[in-house]
Amino acid sequence: MLNISEDDLKKAIIEKATDELLRDSDDLSAIVSSGVEQRLNKMFSERLNAQINASIDAAITAGFSAEYQPVNSFGQPVGEKTTLAAQLERRVKDYWQQKVDRNGAPTNSDYNTVTRADFLMMQICAKDFTEKLKQDALNVTGALKDGLRNQLAAQMDSMLNELFHVKSLQDQGKVNKPY
Repeated sequence: MLNISEDDLKKAIIEKATDELLRDSDDLSAIVSSGVEQRLNKMFSERLNAQINASIDAAITAGFSAEYQPVNSFGQPVGEKTTLAAQLERRVKDYWQQKVDRNGAPTNSDYNTVTRADFLMMQICAKDFTEKLKQDALNVTGALKDGLRNQLAAQMDSMLNELFHVKSLQDQGKVNKPY
C-alpha cells in the first residue's frame, strides 16, 4: 500500500504547476511585462490629461482676470485699466440695455422704444398669451357647440312629443338617440 499524505500530494501539485509555468517563462514574462506596460500607460495618460485640463483651466481663469490697459490705434492708453471678465460683463449688460424699436432693431431714438431685454420678455409673454387665448377660445367654442346641441335635442324631443303621442323605442330608452 502506498503511503501518500494529502499535504505531500498538494506540494507535488504546486511543484508541478510551478515547473510548468517556469518552463514557459518567456511567455509568462512577456504577458506580465505587456500587462504592466499597458497599466502604466493608462495611468500616465489619465494623470497627464488631468494635469493638462487643470493647466488649461488655470490659464483661462488667469487670462480673464488679468488686468490690461486698452490703447488706441497709436498705442496710447485709453481709459482705465480693465480685465477681460469686466469687459465681457459690460458688453453683455450693454447688449441687453440697448434701446430697440417695435421690431427689435437697435435705435438711438427715445420715442416708442424699450430695452432689448424688455422687448424679448414682451415677445415671450405675447406668444404665451396668444397661445393661451387661442386655447381658451377653442374651449369656449366647443362648450357652446355642446350646449347648442343639447338645447336643440331637447327642443326636438319636445316638438316630437307634442306631435306624436306614441312612446317610441327611443322614448322608452331601448334605443340610443342619434343626437
